[in-house]
Amino acid sequence: MTDPSAAAGSTRWAWLRGHRGMFAVFAAIHAGLVLNAIPLRVVFGAQPFSGPDYQTHFQHTHTLTRALAEGRLWVYDPMMLAGYPAGLFFDVDNKAHFLFCTVLHRLGMPLHVAFNLYTLASAIAMPISLWLAARLLGVSARAQAWSFGLGVLLWHFESLIRFFWGGGMISFATATHLCVLVLALFYRQLSGPPVRGGYAALLVLLPLALLTHVWSFAALAGPMIGLYLARARVLPFAAHARVWALAIVTIAVNSYWLVPALTHMELMAPSHKLGQATPDFALYDLLEVFVDPLTTGFVRQRTLVRTVAVLAAIGTLVAWRRTREPALRYAGGTLLWLFGLTYVGALLPLVPVTEPYRFAAPMACWAAVLAGPWLADNLTRRTWSQVPASLRGLAVGLLILLAPRVYAQLATFIPGLDVSSMGFLKSAVQEEQFFPSMRLKPISNEFQEVAAWVAAQPDEGRFLVHYWALGEYLRWATDRPILGGFPDRRTTHEQSNLFHFLDSDERYNEGLERYLQTFNVVYILMSVPHIPAIERRLDLLEPRGIVGSSYRAYRVRKPAGWVARGSAQVRAGLGRIEVSAAKPAPGTEELVLRYHWLRELTCRSTVQNVDCRLEREPVEGDETGFIRVVGAPTLPAEFVLEQAR
Repeated sequence: MTDPSAAAGSTRWAWLRGHRGMFAVFAAIHAGLVLNAIPLRVVFGAQPFSGPDYQTHFQHTHTLTRALAEGRLWVYDPMMLAGYPAGLFFDVDNKAHFLFCTVLHRLGMPLHVAFNLYTLASAIAMPISLWLAARLLGVSARAQAWSFGLGVLLWHFESLIRFFWGGGMISFATATHLCVLVLALFYRQLSGPPVRGGYAALLVLLPLALLTHVWSFAALAGPMIGLYLARARVLPFAAHARVWALAIVTIAVNSYWLVPALTHMELMAPSHKLGQATPDFALYDLLEVFVDPLTTGFVRQRTLVRTVAVLAAIGTLVAWRRTREPALRYAGGTLLWLFGLTYVGALLPLVPVTEPYRFAAPMACWAAVLAGPWLADNLTRRTWSQVPASLRGLAVGLLILLAPRVYAQLATFIPGLDVSSMGFLKSAVQEEQFFPSMRLKPISNEFQEVAAWVAAQPDEGRFLVHYWALGEYLRWATDRPILGGFPDRRTTHEQSNLFHFLDSDERYNEGLERYLQTFNVVYILMSVPHIPAIERRLDLLEPRGIVGSSYRAYRVRKPAGWVARGSAQVRAGLGRIEVSAAKPAPGTEELVLRYHWLRELTCRSTVQNVDCRLEREPVEGDETGFIRVVGAPTLPAEFVLEQAR
């Protein structure tokens, strides 16, 4: 006889054997891994995350929060890179993150907690975005569960995606899964049956994708434009109107930063240094061969999950071809578009500026959405039962051989499983804040010790900072004038940062003294790698010992002062420079400040009946130039330079 209680119990837990059980297991794994890698005590602690790019983005967030309080969307920051337009170009990959922080901060949350919380929110959303995308494509519930699970694995164990959010490039990590959702929803609305409220959702999601990261445009443009053109003849007028309205709203929402950026293109300095993968990197990724950190990131290549997703996606596309699924062309075309951007984009015009290897991340996520149906159909007991008995031993053997590679994926990103270090990182990254454990941490004690030392020094000139993440941190933590930060800033202002240039540049040798004088460098903070060309110049530099355990401090023996021609006392703050006791250069009514010129700056004299105007002063080796103040008719003794509103 059948035990009724046993039958009832079996029925009660039967859901665990289906797709609901898969969702529950994957969600539990995701929750555990997220809490392990993004500890809540750090999220809600007293500091922002310490990853290198997190410092860059928090510095922008901190600066622009102050600017927004004064009614500015971008601001001239005289404390960074000898005068730098913060919020104009370099944070176009940080707009949504900043808005997120701004809203929560105005609701009373500490700015750094809001900043940290964005990463946690993106981590939670990743597999949900892929699940929703799979659902929009109309695949089975079991296939959706597999896409959800692959989203979990990609977020935690795909090296490029993990490098993005582990190091601080959280905006593109977020854009990666957001773009996939937009692509699926756009297909559903144009190829039907449309989702109720789908266009309204797109009116939010598409502008948000571009706010999240400007290069979302490259990932989305090809597939979306291609689908629209393919469907143009059969779409009703209302559908055409919705698509064009979507484009207009997206541009309008982003116009507040697009217009200022486009009207200052002369300050742009496009760069092709990072993420320039060529077709051979497709093979390197397949084999997990580490070739170039400037292309694939400072992290071990761990691409097994990406490879499985792409291969399973191809399997789905082959099956859809047999059954003539309507989504075949769009799904396959989108995968091909993202693959092409990733591995061929560096060879094409214009695309290299996007650092095209980054598109391997949305490619992997789109592949995960497509992989679900093949995995659902083939990873079953029935499939295993169809394997001939003579081959089952071989299959088990292959799985055993695969086990070390699976372990490598886990060990790289779960603290405690792998204690081996990557030798090149010790010379390439001074502060191993998330290498190799990849667990997010707060600001290190060493950074805080350096900040305390910097704040204690006389305010006489600029601090030249070797390690770029430290430079970004010191800008927001001390409000002292910094030459440093991320060295590839894509604006002409980066030329004021010595470490933007290779150490073969003449600025490191016979041009060092001229550089120090030009930019009024008073202190230098050096880290690894050691640069003898600088640190042996004791005729120019006075050693000041070790700061923060490992940073070598030097004071410039003969600082140049803030004024290149003439004399004055100078005090700078966000969006303004105050000048007093000004005396012009002999024989002129002019004074030249060692601050970058910007056409929005105006001169306001505080002396009655005496006015002043600003002109650009050319500077050798710096395209931006300095500020020349011209008296009208004579140079006022006191005046204020302010950014016009």
